[in-house]
Amino acid sequence: MKIARYLWLLSLLLELILLKPATAANINVVWTSEVGQFAPLWVTKEAKLFEKYGNQVQLIFIQGASSAAAALSSGDAQVGMFSPQVVVSTPGLDLVMFGRLGNTMDNRIYARKGIKSLKEVKRIAISRFGSNADFAARYLLQREGLRPDTDVALLQVGNQANRIAAVETANADAAMLTPPMTLQARKLGMTLIADASKLGIPYSSLFFVSRRPYMTKNRADLVNFTKAMIEGVHYYKANKEFSMKVIGKYMKIEDREVIEENFREYDFPLKPYPAKEYFALPIQEVGKKDPKVLKEDPERFADQSLVKELDASGFIDKLTQEYKVK
Repeated sequence: MKIARYLWLLSLLLELILLKPATAANINVVWTSEVGQFAPLWVTKEAKLFEKYGNQVQLIFIQGASSAAAALSSGDAQVGMFSPQVVVSTPGLDLVMFGRLGNTMDNRIYARKGIKSLKEVKRIAISRFGSNADFAARYLLQREGLRPDTDVALLQVGNQANRIAAVETANADAAMLTPPMTLQARKLGMTLIADASKLGIPYSSLFFVSRRPYMTKNRADLVNFTKAMIEGVHYYKANKEFSMKVIGKYMKIEDREVIEENFREYDFPLKPYPAKEYFALPIQEVGKKDPKVLKEDPERFADQSLVKELDASGFIDKLTQEYKVK
């Protein structure tokens, strides 16, 4: 009788051990700018979707690409939401992109009243050198035959509110902006003089980024992170009012019209493959200063296997059906 009871208790203990959930992975995620393209990340966090897939995620704001990348290098963060320029220009960090937010270049240049073309601009306000705003400004200037830093000075002034203020106070002639701050600029009477979103260029200014050694060791955690982000995009699209509150919270904006601009202007991909066409332009730009980059196989900068695994399993299509989005 005692033996039977012992075996019963032993089997119960084993059952409890097997049913006990695995310890959640702790992942620190760096984000770098108060711009609307980060909205799915914020929504994923606020909707507790990271926890749904077994991760405990802390969002850490670090302005400046080099400082943000350093957080991954030091191990203080495990994932960064970075522009591809950060990955391509720092090969020594062994960074790899494994997902993306965005389909086309979304930057616009708004100028003070009276300026009607880029050729009249002498000073453009950007965030930081090496940032997406810096890259886009240089690209748009060069398209007009202008030389960045020579014909037009690029001024590092920080976030978009600061850039708009620089134009208002005549410390800059124009500012690099993205939705939803584009509406804020229009409300202030600023003039749109360049719109990259109309060029139809495949490009993403935000990728999910990790260090390759971390990905190799913790692939399952990053698969779960990717699951959460993919559902986060679906959730963002399907729950507009919730998403708008989250955007207002993180961007410190109360103007509903400004927040609405996000939904008009951004179309986040449901299947966020980090395909090379979305970072081809940064490779060319970085290659002007570092020709060795042009000899690299573009595939070394990205790993599409995580999204591919989820796509092949039917995970994404199932979400799309459940949320009824496109």
